[in-house]
Amino acid sequence: MPHSLLAIDWHQHQPYYPDDVRGETLMPWVRLHGTKDYYGMALHLLEVPEFRCTINLVPSLLTQILRYTERGGSDRHLDVSRAPAGSLSESDACYLLDHFFMVNAEHMIRPWPRYHDLFQKRGLGRETAEQALRRFNERDLRDLQVWNNLTWIHPLAFERDADLRDLRDKGRNWSEHEKQSLLDKQFEILKQIVPLHRQLAESGQIELTTTPFYHPILPLLQDKRSARQAMPECPLPKALESYPDDVETHLRRAVAYHRELFGAAPRGMWPSEGSVSQEIIPAIARSGIEWIATDEEILAGSTNG
Repeated sequence: MPHSLLAIDWHQHQPYYPDDVRGETLMPWVRLHGTKDYYGMALHLLEVPEFRCTINLVPSLLTQILRYTERGGSDRHLDVSRAPAGSLSESDACYLLDHFFMVNAEHMIRPWPRYHDLFQKRGLGRETAEQALRRFNERDLRDLQVWNNLTWIHPLAFERDADLRDLRDKGRNWSEHEKQSLLDKQFEILKQIVPLHRQLAESGQIELTTTPFYHPILPLLQDKRSARQAMPECPLPKALESYPDDVETHLRRAVAYHRELFGAAPRGMWPSEGSVSQEIIPAIARSGIEWIATDEEILAGSTNG
């Protein structure tokens, strides 16, 4: 059977969650996917050095990771995780019951008996958090704080860290000190994401690529009317101002930030959502990017088939 040449490109992205005016981060997904998926993918690649691939890291994702590791960033989920279970306000305790089961139940709750017991005690879909809270004591709330954060850590991290393994194997009845040690481990893991990817890139095992800085749809920044090239019947806004200077800024900042973190400029780029148009190609080329990738259907819609 003849061999096929297959290029695999993993796109790592989260929306920009910080509210820079209020100084708050609205959602925890950068931190949680960081300790599980972005870190775990890098560990998998380290274990299989003959595997080659491309990983696209969006600059605004990287800034959020470093917001945690270098600037002491937090989020509501983390604040509630840190709070002593015995002194949680009713609002924070209800936040726990509403948000700390927001995982894939089949793979992240059911394998762990204590987490599954808490899941059943919560009775999702039947009662409000305020009603269910009457059944939860301090120990239950602390175990829920721990289990939710534990399941957002990649399995390979437990293989590499005996302290993490011991913490997970205990299964229940953790102390506040043990809970805090877990949250400290989270930050240790987050700090490894950028260095691990740089190590993999410098070894030649992976190519790292970028995306316009804050993940904008470049063709619409260049010209909102370009939407009708792929969707002729779509309604357009009344304000049709274009922002070609913003196109250049997102590209220039993305390349500079990538070089700052990884020691070399990116050669490739995944345009946000794969969005492309003929009009944005010159700006991409001027930024030093040598190749871009997109989806076949998007490409067909952008080139008249």
